[in-house]
Amino acid sequence: MTGMKRSGRFGKYVVLGFFLLVFSGCAGTYSLVEFEVLEPATIRFPDEVDQLLILNRSPVTFKVLSPENREGLERKELWILDTLVSNNVMRGLLYVLRNSPVKRYQFPIFLSERRLDTLFQQDLLLTKREVASLCERAGTDAVVSLERYSLDLEEHYDFYSAGDDGVADVAVVRNHYYIFSNRIDWAVYLPLNPRPFDEYTTIDTLYFSRISEGVFQGAPSSAEMIRELFYESGLKYGRYLVPVWAHASRTLFKGDGKLLRTAARHTRRGEWEQAFALWDELGESGDSTLAAKAFHNMAVYYELEDQLDSASLMIDRALACDSLEMVIFYREEMDIRLMNRREVVKQVIH
Repeated sequence: MTGMKRSGRFGKYVVLGFFLLVFSGCAGTYSLVEFEVLEPATIRFPDEVDQLLILNRSPVTFKVLSPENREGLERKELWILDTLVSNNVMRGLLYVLRNSPVKRYQFPIFLSERRLDTLFQQDLLLTKREVASLCERAGTDAVVSLERYSLDLEEHYDFYSAGDDGVADVAVVRNHYYIFSNRIDWAVYLPLNPRPFDEYTTIDTLYFSRISEGVFQGAPSSAEMIRELFYESGLKYGRYLVPVWAHASRTLFKGDGKLLRTAARHTRRGEWEQAFALWDELGESGDSTLAAKAFHNMAVYYELEDQLDSASLMIDRALACDSLEMVIFYREEMDIRLMNRREVVKQVIH
């Protein structure tokens, strides 16, 4: 087998946008390659959907809070809280849309038409006529609706006793932390559908420590905690709607033999073709374990070149030589990549 030249396809947006090589150092058996892959969205909009309307129709009601959290809260404070929630969940959602390679969804139209019910009813969905009217008015093809949200805050203390030489024990705070959690219900509507095209719920929880093991850590304000929680929820739902870049890493074998170590030095200097030639040589050696490691490394090379079929073949050749645990794990990861590839292409290329 001869080493292949770089195809120059690292800019191909369907799979790899760019990659970053991070190595664990000269010592050791492995090195790490980090890069980004494009993962498909969970749902796929129909081909005719080009423009999205992001609608906030969640009711502004005290029922978004648990009974203990809403006690003493005035209407003005409720509106301030709702503004904080709405702005940050939409900010997180917009961040994902703007950074997705699906350009037609990068600039959605935002609209706020809040429900007026105060009973927090779960079944007050938009009708087909209402969806068609919204899309016609906004010039959009689909409505992504924030249906409702809820917020809960808990404060926890853990104590331990501190006493000395017969002095009565005194309760001392060991841990003091806050738990912020939320639930957000979303729905996607299409003008011609009598029921929602998709419904999805995000449930998120964040912990904020004020005192840990008796040491004061400090904590952000309640407003900052709420801001972070709902921003993260917006990010999560955005990743549900559109393909996003995700961190990935692969491990290279670099020890156990002079040629592997030499190849590792080439990869550290970015000389991948030279490293590939050495792995190719090892693949034809009589040592099945070294051959398996070489084929594994060649698979990583092909994956970085966006040649997933060739990478998959190299993994199979590695497993035929030796069933190394790392190679078995790589086989599982590559199967997921191959399964996602066709869906990513469908979602990105329109």
